Amino acid sequence: MYEKIFDLDVQKKMDVFFMDELAKHGKIEIFQKGQIINPMHPDYIYVILAGEVNQVMYSRNGDEIIFYRITEGSIFGEIDFFDRNRTFVVNKAVTQCKLSVINREAVENQLKKYPKIYEYFLMSIIRKYRMIMLELANFQFNDSVGKLADFFTRLYYTENINEKNNISIVLTHEEIANRIGLNRITVTNGIKLFKDRNLIEIKDRKIVIKDIEGLKKLTNIPIE
Repeated sequence: MYEKIFDLDVQKKMDVFFMDELAKHGKIEIFQKGQIINPMHPDYIYVILAGEVNQVMYSRNGDEIIFYRITEGSIFGEIDFFDRNRTFVVNKAVTQCKLSVINREAVENQLKKYPKIYEYFLMSIIRKYRMIMLELANFQFNDSVGKLADFFTRLYYTENINEKNNISIVLTHEEIANRIGLNRITVTNGIKLFKDRNLIEIKDRKIVIKDIEGLKKLTNIPIE
């Protein structure tokens, strides 16, 4: 299922367009680790040239839920841009980030010249929508082990996987817990279980998927 939704060839084409074409029309800005990147109005699209950004929401009590980890080549701000309204989502730099910040006038000029690029923006929005759908299904259908297995399966297909099946981003147990609605201890125990079953291993703080089919069997994923 995930391999159909998150086609890496399509993603690479989108990344090339955003970085090589759209980004040159913006202003380059640097954001430090932990810095909030949250405009008060919906008139900008951001292209990540280097670094990683989390899109999160906070409760009134300060609890955090992470929707997406956005990496180099991807964009954010497009949903607010086309809706013309700011949402509750907060964008937070996970690492030092280099971004191209493109204002509304520049984006709209490019859309007038090349209407086909609407397709790239639409694809970006659709993928985020599908990720939310899958996370809701994961929350409803899976127990704690299934939730964690589904999360790693999703990362396997959505992140840049090299020939060693190494997930490209570094995630703490706390961050994983925030992503899938578990506590940190449950995540730590689940990771130990997967390592004991030879489904994953950890190298240089990164997750290496050793048996993707074994992980899939632990989930109660939606029927295609």
